[in-house]
Amino acid sequence: MNIVYEILIDTGLILVFILVLGAFCYSALILFKPKAALSLNGRFNSWFSTEQVDDTLDMHIDTNELMLKNRWWVGSLFLAGALFTLKYLLMDFDAKNFISLVISPSGSAAQAFSEIIVISIQWLFAFTSIVGVAACSLFLVNPEAFQRFSHKMDTEYSTEVLKENADTVYTALDEWVMKNHILVGLSLFLGSTYLVVVLIMAFS
Repeated sequence: MNIVYEILIDTGLILVFILVLGAFCYSALILFKPKAALSLNGRFNSWFSTEQVDDTLDMHIDTNELMLKNRWWVGSLFLAGALFTLKYLLMDFDAKNFISLVISPSGSAAQAFSEIIVISIQWLFAFTSIVGVAACSLFLVNPEAFQRFSHKMDTEYSTEVLKENADTVYTALDEWVMKNHILVGLSLFLGSTYLVVVLIMAFS
């Protein structure tokens, strides 16, 4: 087993040495040849840029039309589920029995805390079930209004803002490194040099 550990440690040291050597070369580029480093970074950006996932994030899958064509059985199914859940929460669910059987708190303080948590969750689920009943009813009775509401929700949760912020931060970081390439390159160069020396001593 010790031989396996030694092989793993040696392999890890070699991998770390390769990575540190790469960082050493890249930091030297930033320090002495910032334009070459920017060009190399541009190639890495083409591999890992957020622009590559734009098409995936913005892929338009329109389920509204399919749901509207089958709204009677889809709406009825969800309405029945929401009504069943609401009926169970308001009429069949016993919070105290659930706490005693599932949670089994010890002490009056734990009992009171458990009741607060369980009852709060019960009413939260009841509220969401009421919203579900209203939404399913609206979907069945007035599908046009439901579609307008769904369109507003789709706009509010669009990925456009997230992508713009990610691209802005990504570009700003590259610009900051190029403006301060001496400071950044010197720091990385000294750090990678120190690590290279330490690893060489570890191998020797």
